[in-house]
Amino acid sequence: MKSRAYSPLSLTLLGVILLTVLWTVYWFGFQSSLTLLRGAPRGEPAAALFLPKDPPLVMSLFTNPQKLQDLRQLRTPLRQRGQAKAEFKRLKASLLADTNLDYGRDIEPWLGDEITLAVTTADLDRNPANGTQPGYLLALEVRDGERSREFLDLFWQNKAVSGRELQFEEYKGVKLIYSRKTLPPTGDGLQLKDFNPFAKKSAGEWSSALVGDRFVLFANAPEVLRKAINDAQVEDLNLQHSPTYQKAIARLDDQRIGVILADVPQLSGWLGGDSVTPDSQLPDTLAIGLGLSRQGLLADTVWASSNDESTVSPELDHPVAALNYVPEESALVLAGTDLASRWRRVSQAVSGGDLLSRLLTQPLGELESRWGISLQEDIFDWVTGDYALALLPNVDDDALDWIFVAEDPPENHPQSDAAIGRLDEAAAANGYSVGPFTLKDQHRILAWTRLMTKEGKTTEGNLRLRLEADVLGVRGQLNDYRLLASSIEAIDWAYTSPRRNSLLANGQFRKELPLLPEDNDGYLYLNWQESQGALRQQLPFLRVLELTGNPLVDHLRSLLLSTEGSRNGVHRAQVLIKLIP
Repeated sequence: MKSRAYSPLSLTLLGVILLTVLWTVYWFGFQSSLTLLRGAPRGEPAAALFLPKDPPLVMSLFTNPQKLQDLRQLRTPLRQRGQAKAEFKRLKASLLADTNLDYGRDIEPWLGDEITLAVTTADLDRNPANGTQPGYLLALEVRDGERSREFLDLFWQNKAVSGRELQFEEYKGVKLIYSRKTLPPTGDGLQLKDFNPFAKKSAGEWSSALVGDRFVLFANAPEVLRKAINDAQVEDLNLQHSPTYQKAIARLDDQRIGVILADVPQLSGWLGGDSVTPDSQLPDTLAIGLGLSRQGLLADTVWASSNDESTVSPELDHPVAALNYVPEESALVLAGTDLASRWRRVSQAVSGGDLLSRLLTQPLGELESRWGISLQEDIFDWVTGDYALALLPNVDDDALDWIFVAEDPPENHPQSDAAIGRLDEAAAANGYSVGPFTLKDQHRILAWTRLMTKEGKTTEGNLRLRLEADVLGVRGQLNDYRLLASSIEAIDWAYTSPRRNSLLANGQFRKELPLLPEDNDGYLYLNWQESQGALRQQLPFLRVLELTGNPLVDHLRSLLLSTEGSRNGVHRAQVLIKLIP
């Protein structure tokens, strides 16, 4: 047999092809931004060395922003990539608004793979008599020490040219630069410029330090920088060696590209002017690990309290069956099991009078006052099985209806009937009567209604009065489930959902469920894309989302959250944020 000879050219081409294939696989598997789907190489902020053991708030990103832009481009259809690139460019420009800086020219050449922003203290001098001035620290990792020094030189030269008097200080081997004159807080609430050292009109005169060609530090007062350098040189003083911090970080999922850490008592005081009371059941620490998946953004959340060592197993190992009666068009859904015991735990956790507790309890208190009922006695106590509460768009685009579905087997009827009876009495006390009628000749339901006169005109233009029924609520029973709703249209959706498209039968929702823990305590689902207008109108606190970053809000499709019990006092939750390309 005659062997085949290969020419040098063909061998060369074969080698080039093999190297190209291997490089492509290596790039996509190890070097490209797609590796962010497996998390960043590091799992906690290296800048923790510069932070105190108990800062009110820390936010860290473990990847260069350019890699996030590259990932976004890869995950975006070709015809939309120009728009995606333009959005990212506008975001970078907005962060440097009111500055003389250009991100691509001045910052990108030396910026490394970590950005950490922290509130180091709620009050720099800890003297409430003269008001509060928080301490802010921004740590930017350096990948090119020479370029970062050039940037700082240019930054402070521009400050000097604008009339600022600069002061230079050598502190424990680190060079500090800051303006001698400092400005008081603006007094008009937190602004983006308060956290931006590059802004011309910052609420304070920022200081800077370059630490070992590894980090550029900015702080809104030189004493914050001095404290950061002290903390880095004494292990027992910094966040990296805090047992509470290590406990929280250890429970987070490894596949993360950033973290958010909060000391809840201090955070509450910083935001609202009052701290969490000593007897509060709210957590002491909160840690959120931010990760990426092909489905969206994953937020792995853990929280713990020093006075809580409890271990509570998850309540569910199956999807909540009550979701079969919730339409897929729902805007906001809360579902779980044994509402009675869950509400007792929630009530205990928010029993303090601090800001965070009031945010949760005040709306419920107003609802109880308006209806003249006790939510716990009249609704929650008899719900020991599966339940679901849903808000859904009304025929009026600016309104929201609600549906409450609760498992109610025959052996539970004495308790549920008694509770519903108290609701009937409360409705009667407010001028409503209870009347039965048949829905679409199929279901017997009861409504709380009162007749009201409405003015109208005849075709001839004459005044005409007519009677209309004002519906406070509607209730009914289907199989082993009790249904309550705010309108006839809403309860009709609940009755027909099992036969058409319920949330549990919805393909998109079912695809998202496996990304959350199988054993859990239930779900909170937000369908932002379909009903953001009504949600913003009826739930004003959601408007805060618009202030946190329009690019994210504009691409938000839905949010799904699930908690999963606790272990040795450490509680955990998973949040999936679905984004539109």
